[in-house]
Amino acid sequence: MANIVTLVMESREKTGKGENGRLRRSGYVPCVIYGPEISPNILGKVNAREIERILAGRWESTRLTVKLPDGREELCIIREAQRHPLTDQPLHIDFLHLVRGRKITVNIPVEVTGRDDSQGIKDGGVLEAVHELEVETLPMSIPDVITVDVSGLNIGDAIHVKDLALPENVTALADPEEVVAIVVTSRGVEDAAPETEETAAADVEVVAKGKAAKEDADEEEKK
Repeated sequence: MANIVTLVMESREKTGKGENGRLRRSGYVPCVIYGPEISPNILGKVNAREIERILAGRWESTRLTVKLPDGREELCIIREAQRHPLTDQPLHIDFLHLVRGRKITVNIPVEVTGRDDSQGIKDGGVLEAVHELEVETLPMSIPDVITVDVSGLNIGDAIHVKDLALPENVTALADPEEVVAIVVTSRGVEDAAPETEETAAADVEVVAKGKAAKEDADEEEKK
């Protein structure tokens, strides 16, 4: 489980596109905190470098202690991070206030291990896996990642949601039969598939039919 990161939130009295642009140019990112026990929503700004450092990691599952302008400290997670489509610069951050003992839904990154030991991958198969999984959990039980071990997979084998060993107080919200990771046959493997007795016999039959058809045609021409 990840450590709780501390972040300072400063007051922001003015709003609007122009004011937000000025904040970004001065090294800040506008933000808001909301939640079931926050009314009204709290507007503020956070240091751009600090928030970029958090966003560079697994921010979806990172719990934050946000120090508010009035001196309070609240436990939060980043619910949404708006970014510039070209520069990837953070434009606005939405913090969700966490209430201890009250479950929330959160997307947790999926980390795949055991690639080097998978026989299916060694045989030329291709691993396909989801990047995150939505779960329901308590604030103090939010896992850093969900680890999926694919070392035992052969080509065609899959790991489903129901196969995951999730931490205590963490419940996956996806269908239990949903595939989390699977090793599939690549086109190269299909093209290089060994010839069996059945396929060899079929090829002989096709050749024989082709030869017979040619002989029939030759006889017709002689007539």
